[in-house]
Amino acid sequence: MTSLLTNNAAMTALTTLKSINTQLDMTSNRVSTGQRVSNASDNAAYWSIATTVRTDNASLSAVKDSLGLGSSAVDTAYNGLNSIITDLQNMRAKLQTALQPGVDRSKVQTEITAIQNKMKATADSSNSSGQNWLSVNSATSNTAYQPIQNVVAGFSRDPSGAINFSKVNVDVNNIKLFDANSTSVTTTATKAVVSAANSLTGTAAFVRGGTADFSGTAESAIKITIGGVNDTIKLNKETLASAAADLTKVTTEEFLSALNNQIAASANLAGKVKADLDTQGRLTFTSTATGGATKMTIEAGTVTGGKALVDVGYGLAAATDLAAPSVTGGAYTAFDLSGTNTKVLTINDGYGAKTVTLNAASFTALGAAATSGANTAVNGADVAAMINKQLADQGSKATVTFAATKFTVATPEKGSLNSAGTANTITLGGADVAGFGLTAGTTTGTDLVSASLVRVGYGTDAGTTVARGILDSIDNATSVSVANVDISQMVGTSGDTALSAIITQIDKAIAKVTDSGTKLGANKTQIDGQKTFVDTLMKANDRTIGILVDADIEEESTKLKALQTQQQLAVQSLSIANSSSQGILSLFR
Repeated sequence: MTSLLTNNAAMTALTTLKSINTQLDMTSNRVSTGQRVSNASDNAAYWSIATTVRTDNASLSAVKDSLGLGSSAVDTAYNGLNSIITDLQNMRAKLQTALQPGVDRSKVQTEITAIQNKMKATADSSNSSGQNWLSVNSATSNTAYQPIQNVVAGFSRDPSGAINFSKVNVDVNNIKLFDANSTSVTTTATKAVVSAANSLTGTAAFVRGGTADFSGTAESAIKITIGGVNDTIKLNKETLASAAADLTKVTTEEFLSALNNQIAASANLAGKVKADLDTQGRLTFTSTATGGATKMTIEAGTVTGGKALVDVGYGLAAATDLAAPSVTGGAYTAFDLSGTNTKVLTINDGYGAKTVTLNAASFTALGAAATSGANTAVNGADVAAMINKQLADQGSKATVTFAATKFTVATPEKGSLNSAGTANTITLGGADVAGFGLTAGTTTGTDLVSASLVRVGYGTDAGTTVARGILDSIDNATSVSVANVDISQMVGTSGDTALSAIITQIDKAIAKVTDSGTKLGANKTQIDGQKTFVDTLMKANDRTIGILVDADIEEESTKLKALQTQQQLAVQSLSIANSSSQGILSLFR
């Protein structure tokens, strides 16, 4: 049927042409942009994901730049340290030469001064992008100084959308060589930390390929006491059911997760302590509070009836509180510390030996606080003050008191264990130990025989320390720093003794600078590895974006050619449909 009012054929042809034109526009856009999803209207979900990944890649690019700057700063400091190690080795060689009879020490000092100037110049010029980690000024008035330099090393977004940045931390305080600040600075308070004696996988519970079987009656009961309250955390097949995929093969990660979950559920412990594994794989508890009042005790707890206690590094028996080790000597006679007289005492607090040297310089350092009339007869109170000053400077936990003509050496850590997992002891030694009224040897204090059954950790209070670098720190034995050593006036036997002490000091400085280089080398390795990872991650993101939004150009080009042909045919079809009505007119002619 042919209608004068409606041309059905033309309408069909027009609809087809519009559809072809729409497809042709879409395909042309894909060919010209190279993307099948270039706008949110193309595919809202894919466009959103691709846009987020592009944003992440922009952040990763900034991280990569940060790693490059950090790598440059680490390289600069490392090169400076390497140069200064060579200078220190040369200085030690010059000092050893000066020990030889007949050597003019004033001339050797000229060379040493040149080396000292070179080391200072090297440290001052080890500057990268305005950062100098070897020669600093840690004074509080210098707001630009940062004791910990953070190099942004990674970027991530958690499921909630929060942005997190991982960082490589460079401890400038541990590697600085010179510090213009000679005043005391505040050290931060620390947390109480208690570590097990053995690695978790080395205990009987986890000895089977690093997993533990909690499917039966096995139970780990750990009694944690902190802040005057305690609770016993029990891990067994009931409490591990939600954390472990297989109760016959509980991994250390599953065990740790369940342990922290139980701590969080404890009214007495929640928010006060966290469990983790240290670098040796030992189960370690760390308090959230800081300061010397923070005491934390870890011991074996009482198991549930019918369960069997398994050891996870803290023993299988309950413990009693322990006394701190201490030792009291006999009567003391005042020291003569005048001239070149020295008195040497070694105190090992269970964490390491610390040597104190008393001489005229250490007495002078007491200043107005000294109660002795002169350094020819130094009383016990002043000797105790000098010892405690040197012990504190060396980080010792031991303290010395003087009362009733006798010295007492003690540690404050009641019932604690040292880093080796053995009981703290006090060991006294040194050439002049008897002169202090003390006896060389080891004391275990009171009740330390039970130390293997308990682990106690203490936090430390904030304190003060003199802000100095490795090369400008004053050595207690020599009263000089590497930066201002002067041997030109050292003569005779006393001069040889002083020079030998300085050589030892230089050797210790070399060890410290070498250790700083080791730390920087580790930082450099971490940064370089992170750079490689970030670069790989960016490429993976690019591939992800490509999968989501990139067009298949071969397919789209072929489709474009076909649509162009279809467009031409549709135009012709529309033309034919429009001309069909002209045939009706001929019937009326």
